[in-house]
Amino acid sequence: MAEKRDFLDELIDLQSDWRSLKEMPNQMVGSIMDGEERQVFNPADYKEKPFANSGRCLRVASGRTDVCSRCLDVCPTHSITIHNKSVSIAEDCRKCGLCGAVCPTEAFSTRRHMPRQIYDQIARAASSYEQCYVTCTRALKRLPKGNEVVLACVGAVPRDLWFSLMADYDNISVFLPVGICDRCRTTTGEETYTDAIATAEEWADAALGLEVEKSELNHELTRAYKRSQFVSGAVHSVERLVTRGTPALAGAKAVAKKLSDHSQRLNRLQKELEAAVGSKSEGNHMRILTQSRKLMMGALQHDESLAQLVRLEVPVCDHALCTMCGDCAKVCTTHALDLGRDGRVGVQSAYCVSCGACTVVCEEGALSMEPMDVRELVVPDKDAEEIARKKAEAKAKAAEYAEKGKRQLSRVADALERLDDGADDKR
Repeated sequence: MAEKRDFLDELIDLQSDWRSLKEMPNQMVGSIMDGEERQVFNPADYKEKPFANSGRCLRVASGRTDVCSRCLDVCPTHSITIHNKSVSIAEDCRKCGLCGAVCPTEAFSTRRHMPRQIYDQIARAASSYEQCYVTCTRALKRLPKGNEVVLACVGAVPRDLWFSLMADYDNISVFLPVGICDRCRTTTGEETYTDAIATAEEWADAALGLEVEKSELNHELTRAYKRSQFVSGAVHSVERLVTRGTPALAGAKAVAKKLSDHSQRLNRLQKELEAAVGSKSEGNHMRILTQSRKLMMGALQHDESLAQLVRLEVPVCDHALCTMCGDCAKVCTTHALDLGRDGRVGVQSAYCVSCGACTVVCEEGALSMEPMDVRELVVPDKDAEEIARKKAEAKAKAAEYAEKGKRQLSRVADALERLDDGADDKR
């Protein structure tokens, strides 16, 4: 259903039309500028070679080749080598980012395209525009507009990140023209992103949009964004003349605050988690909460009902078969699995990335992957609970005072009625 328009919307449209007329001369000048002075589209600007953290690699931790091969399988150029306790990436790397997307322990890192950074980039566009598009360099082939997020490959977005985005926003689409992936040398990209998106859609009970025609892309700012800019400009018009401020940035500031609040909620979530289960394992290793898992947990905090749709597995130990060898704890690079002082295996679900490596190295078969209760990932927010408690107490006190007031008014009314009856008797 279309949003109702009001007088403010009409003023915004009038302002936009007037701004277009004012900018026309500048656009004409820009069109005759030398090409060297104008920014040009360079696909390399959206790609970067990852670096590997060997300490997080499951194969390195276990010394075995059968625990995980996700990065090796997905790399289109076979540029990844795991040998002698180290992970190396050859110079012929296509910088597609697929290895980082499929690695459960986030052993591959980049400066600009980690899950939190991708989330913020997409969320910023989705908060500002009516529609946000995630695409690749081959599909766009031009400088992106404000609501177009360009990646080396759409497959660089992990499954958990897609889930958190779809849980928080309903205006995100993928822009990929028909056949564009068929001609791409990143041969494993299409299968990677289709699998990730399909699972995320099922978990979030939502559908990701798909656009195949460049002419159909929508670049309109959201109504809320436009209104924020307009109102700020109207209220601060005098201040702008004096200080040369830029109220046009009001919408951007509102979006930035939204992202900042989201980041603070995630950080608070991690602190609450560490307070609940401890930040270190029994072996005194610092537990690692991956960025993708943290984003997923943030989405579940926002909508707990989604927990019943998410399907994850965690290792469960049959202690009758366990010999307490410790191989399972050794291979767990996020340190979600503990071998306690009592010799019993314990798992902290929030830190477990469901990689299954521990079950592979357990020679006795004491560990098996079983469905987890995803509601365990919903960490109680003590601050929010305290605020809710205080509100409930205030509401209860208000109701109590109201009831006392009613009783007092009733007593006064009864007294007045008795006085009135006494006056009638005297007459």
